[in-house]
Amino acid sequence: MPTTEQRVCHALYPEKSTVGMIHRLPTIRSDLNGFTGLGGLAEWAKDLADDCLEVDFSQCGFFDANLAACLASVLARVAEKSNTIKITSVGQEAEKILRKNNFLSSYGYSSLADNNHTTLPFARIQIADQNCFAEYLDQHMNGKGIPRMSEALSKLFRQSIFEVFQNCIIHSSSQSGIFVCGQFYPRLKRLDLTISDAGVGIRTNVRRHLRNNQIKSVDAIRWALKEGNSTKINNQPGGMGLKLLKEFIELNKGKIQIVSRQGFYQFERSQETFRALSSDLPGTTVNLEINTGDRHTYRLKSEVTPDDIF
Repeated sequence: MPTTEQRVCHALYPEKSTVGMIHRLPTIRSDLNGFTGLGGLAEWAKDLADDCLEVDFSQCGFFDANLAACLASVLARVAEKSNTIKITSVGQEAEKILRKNNFLSSYGYSSLADNNHTTLPFARIQIADQNCFAEYLDQHMNGKGIPRMSEALSKLFRQSIFEVFQNCIIHSSSQSGIFVCGQFYPRLKRLDLTISDAGVGIRTNVRRHLRNNQIKSVDAIRWALKEGNSTKINNQPGGMGLKLLKEFIELNKGKIQIVSRQGFYQFERSQETFRALSSDLPGTTVNLEINTGDRHTYRLKSEVTPDDIF
């Protein structure tokens, strides 16, 4: 009779078969355990080359649709080593979600119509096609419950999300592109948007910048988030996007997560959490969760007039 620990490990560890390596994916939600599960997949497949990886969903009780972006970044690194990838045993609910947002289309599954217009579909955007991400936001974020904003703030809000995307391009050092996916949950009053890359991760960039190879993933994220710190060189754009998003998320009672290698960061309800993952998740993933039950109207401080105060 296996111990509890052994049963958990069995859910995460792969098996060899005649078709290559089988990895049983656990339940994947936008939390520490979910990112750890995706990191477990990355670790076990990192040395696979000229082979076949079968990702078995039979033990995946639920899969947050937006994390298709993060899963795709993991699988992109596997595919770079001339491996073929199969996705099997997907449960009915997860299959419906991942067919609606088109993630499974690359793995032999047909698409399903999104009649309720709740998906922000999975997309892989090449580094040379940055304008495609701006078009993606314009096309798919409208009508998804984002709180009302003044025209000026709405423009700056989208520019801030675009800056997160640009940061992935600048720092990833990856030719696999950037992966994006989201999901609107009307009943849960929540909109998730995830941006992920298959690059070197925050730790590598901070180590290079500070010339210190001893910095751990959590400390690298902490350093990168400190105002005034940046690994950007010359006149590379950016610097204010995450700051504005954090200010909005704090008022909106939403959530921001940043996950890179063995580092996990979460900002929710004015609380910052830094944790170490027990697995190594390559690249960098940024997850933005917006509270769509928020009925406030937002504007920039510069737009506030005396009539709004008195």
